[in-house]
Amino acid sequence: MHKRYLPILFILVALKALVLLYAILHAGIGLGPDEAQYWTWSRHLDWGYYSKPPGIAWEIALGTSLFGNTELGVRFMPLAIGSMLPFLVYLMAKRCRLTPSASFWAAVCMAFCPLGILASFLAITDGGMTLFWTLACAYLAGKVEEKSLPSYPLIGLCVFFGALFKWPIYSLWFLILVFWTIFPFLRSWRILLGIATSLIALLPSVYWNATHEWATFRHVSATLSGGHAQPKAGAFFSGNLLEFIGAQAALVSPILFVLLVLAWRHLAIKKEQVPNGVLFCGGISLVIVSIGALLAFFMKIQGNWAIFAYPTAFILLGWFAIDSSLNKKTWLIGGVAVSILACTFVFSIPFLQSHGLWKHFPIPYKINPFRHNVGGDRLALALETAGYDGEKDFLFGDKYQTASILSFYGPEQKRAYFFNLQGSRKNQFSFWERLETAEKGNKGFFAAIENTPQLNNIELPDRYIKDLSPYFDTVRFIGMQPLFQAYGEVVKGVLLFECEGYTGLLPAETDLY
Repeated sequence: MHKRYLPILFILVALKALVLLYAILHAGIGLGPDEAQYWTWSRHLDWGYYSKPPGIAWEIALGTSLFGNTELGVRFMPLAIGSMLPFLVYLMAKRCRLTPSASFWAAVCMAFCPLGILASFLAITDGGMTLFWTLACAYLAGKVEEKSLPSYPLIGLCVFFGALFKWPIYSLWFLILVFWTIFPFLRSWRILLGIATSLIALLPSVYWNATHEWATFRHVSATLSGGHAQPKAGAFFSGNLLEFIGAQAALVSPILFVLLVLAWRHLAIKKEQVPNGVLFCGGISLVIVSIGALLAFFMKIQGNWAIFAYPTAFILLGWFAIDSSLNKKTWLIGGVAVSILACTFVFSIPFLQSHGLWKHFPIPYKINPFRHNVGGDRLALALETAGYDGEKDFLFGDKYQTASILSFYGPEQKRAYFFNLQGSRKNQFSFWERLETAEKGNKGFFAAIENTPQLNNIELPDRYIKDLSPYFDTVRFIGMQPLFQAYGEVVKGVLLFECEGYTGLLPAETDLY
């Protein structure tokens, strides 16, 4: 029976990949600031970087070696990884002895939920980590179903590769220890060998951090403690619980998420009726999301911090909707269909807005989820029109996001500089060659990329001239160049300033990470 479903799954995943390939090339959804930043890392390969391990830079370097420094080059490996994930979920379901139909639909949920589609489109660190997390869980779930001892060094190898992308994969060891209380056959001192194997992945980052102020560890510590935002006075529950739960529903799609909540409830109430492999997969996902929700009571938790819970969650969902006696297959299929339609609409928003379609029911620009991804392809022309000469002049911005976008979309893709006018936290640009050593006496073009309503702030040019003047002989506001229009209105633009005679001075150094 599995031979009947695998060709269908292959066709569906291939069609999805072709559609996303077209979107990468023609949808007008450019690189986001983080993607552009990771691309700048890939041009300076190292053992570590400011906020992440080196895996994402190595991944992008592989893609750009095949397709050049283009959006396709940056996103090719995510497209490949996102296409592999459904087959790993299918394998995991098969190892948990789900029926072919349930295995197929678990894989389809992974492929066509918003999370699965975005993981195939965006160059982010979550994709690589989730790939190796899913591989480790597929192996573990099969061993749990067989009631046999797994090879912990083999699991450690999977965790090793995943940790090169993101460190939360180390939580798998904690979850395995939790399941020791339920499945005694998992207990073995060899888990120490697996943990030791996986910890080797930290060595590249430790080596880099030893010579870079331990920046990654300081950044992670600051992030886990709530970042640099101040909690509300007198507020005990200062987190974002509802926002976190809403993000999970959006990533999984609302109907599938409701079904999943029902499946978790069934798992908690009638766990003795659930097969061991499914219990393991469902339990792992429930613990991860529950811990995320609990922490969201007290601090701001990003929605994507729990996304590695869902490959295993879809095993439980497939069993609950199809193999259990409750039979929710119609709702499962409906949830997948709604997810595909919703994602199609979301991906079409930039096109609808830029071409002025649906004028009688205009889509507000502020709900465009890709508003940080549009307009970059117009930067080169805007800079050349302003008189920028890539051979003589330099580019800089007061946000690392702006410096990243300027680096990728600027003429000749020359790396821009981060100029910390606002006293923001450090970033990777803080550890590369900076203006004071490379550009003293030269002319630069300062760019501030803004969306509405900030774009329409008439005080911005004068404020930037005032802030920049101590560091240059002369500063001149050239003007605003439009980057994106929605229904004929400029909603995103770049403010450009010509800055002559850099003095070699820098804004005050920050100690924020």
